[in-house]
Amino acid sequence: MYGASRIRLSTQGRVWAYTIQRFPPKSPPYVPPPEGFRPFAVGYVELPEGIKVEAVLDCEEFTDLDAGSPVSLVATEPVPRFATVSHQGEAV
Repeated sequence: MYGASRIRLSTQGRVWAYTIQRFPPKSPPYVPPPEGFRPFAVGYVELPEGIKVEAVLDCEEFTDLDAGSPVSLVATEPVPRFATVSHQGEAV
């Protein structure tokens, strides 16, 4: 990377767009959990810095994910994961 510098990004953002993954992704790399596949949300979170990050979105109900809904970063491995305010108590 030429001329690149690192900046610290916010851990708070807003849902920019999302979709629901209603079928298991191809395996590998996806590894289904022991209790079996459950649909999940994936989308883009817009950070205050103007950057959009693709991430898994944790929520109580998919309807909690209206565009502009506030979310917080709850994990970075193996992929970024954000949670709605109502779901943060259960986030890992």
